[in-house]
Amino acid sequence: MNATTVSRLTSLAPAAIAVLAIEGPRALEFVSKCWQPNQGSPTLQTNRIRFGFTKATNDEPSVGCNESIVVCRTNHDRVELHCHGGKQASEKILESLSSLGAVVTGWNQEPSLLARDTIEQEAIEDLVHANSIRSTAILLDQMRGALSNQLKSIELLNATGKRQEATDSILKLRQRFAIGKHLIHPWSVVLAGPPNVGKSSLLNRMLGYDRAIVHEQAGTTRDALMERTSFDGWPIDLTDGAGVRLASEASDPIEIAGIDRTLQNARDADCVLLMVDPASGWTISHDRIYQASQGKRILVHSKADLQKTPLIPPSLLFDAQVATSSITGEGTLELQSAIVAVLVPEAPESGIAIPFRASHLDLLNRLKDI
Repeated sequence: MNATTVSRLTSLAPAAIAVLAIEGPRALEFVSKCWQPNQGSPTLQTNRIRFGFTKATNDEPSVGCNESIVVCRTNHDRVELHCHGGKQASEKILESLSSLGAVVTGWNQEPSLLARDTIEQEAIEDLVHANSIRSTAILLDQMRGALSNQLKSIELLNATGKRQEATDSILKLRQRFAIGKHLIHPWSVVLAGPPNVGKSSLLNRMLGYDRAIVHEQAGTTRDALMERTSFDGWPIDLTDGAGVRLASEASDPIEIAGIDRTLQNARDADCVLLMVDPASGWTISHDRIYQASQGKRILVHSKADLQKTPLIPPSLLFDAQVATSSITGEGTLELQSAIVAVLVPEAPESGIAIPFRASHLDLLNRLKDI
């Protein structure tokens, strides 16, 4: 006889709802012993949602009983259980089902998931770590076969002699990897500029709460401060760091180390927000940051409430320019939109194929060489 298994389909990360699936010849029997409907017969009909609560699996008092739970029989020997997203509630249900004889397995061993191909399995694995709306939606599309089906289509084009069409499709997929590689590894956006240019204040404005210490004394921020957020549903890591100034002006070794880290973060960033104070204008420190940055650059005119625009060397190129004020909030939303626009120039349509792992690029290279 096949074993009856139970697995968690959602991650252990805090969430509103946790989902478990029990599947096998004794699934209905086990569920009936640890679940009681709010009303009506305990018989579960396929694809009908039932509300109820957990109950003890024996005559002894049981911690965690009377937890609200929603059950749905999805086929003749499989039931999904939806409970409170806290770890304790789902763990108690797993323990109860295990005590009855169900075999607890990892979420990725759930039978309905094992039937999928490698890329769809990878999408499921990455979904557990997705922390933004856009990432989740795109990975769900790949889980449903968007990328797998596109690769099969390319194979068919090659097999039927339509090599140019195949090459064009491969090129488009490779370009989309710029988005796919950031679905669970957010884009890095670094705020950089001289001391007191307003980096920490702007960080707090964009996050919507006070995360960084703000003080008029130069050099208040000495180490990199990173916070994860999302703009327009895209995952973003915002990093604030030490204000950049000349070594002769920063004699403290700790501050000097912080400046070096800021410059390194600028080199590694996908996008640098280069901030200019209208009172001080463009400085040698700005030159150092500009030269260090390798990705996208957005020029941010800080303290726009002062009604003065700093002069910028005309030879310098930026992907966007935005004026902001951390006092009034002016330009904050425009800056967030500019960041999204330079990082994701063209948002993918729903259902489109997107490579999201480096191994997918290897597959595309092999298809190109066929």
